[in-house]
Amino acid sequence: MNPLRPIKDLTDAVVMPFKAVFVVGLCALINWMTFSGQWWVKWVALGMGIAVVVSLARAARTLIVLALVWFVGRTVYRRYGDAARQAFDAWVARKQPDAATMMDLLRKPPAGAPGAAVH
Repeated sequence: MNPLRPIKDLTDAVVMPFKAVFVVGLCALINWMTFSGQWWVKWVALGMGIAVVVSLARAARTLIVLALVWFVGRTVYRRYGDAARQAFDAWVARKQPDAATMMDLLRKPPAGAPGAAVH
């Protein structure tokens, strides 16, 4: 279980009930057409119900984490104000080089490679 997949968790919570209805409906049709005295489709419905509950629980966990992050961010901003935001933005700018700097570093030949300048 990867906790860093919030979009997939939320998408599964929306899509899984429709998948469950389709699978259970198809299995019910097959069970009805080949009926031999046993309604085995109830086990398919149970399994798909468990899958729907799990997908909804994962989506709830994702929403709770997102709400917690929002709440902490809002609290920090209210407490420390715009100065904290500017200090954070300045820290991010120092720690994350821009695309031009990264391209320059990637274009330089590695040290010790033929054609590399020796200082």
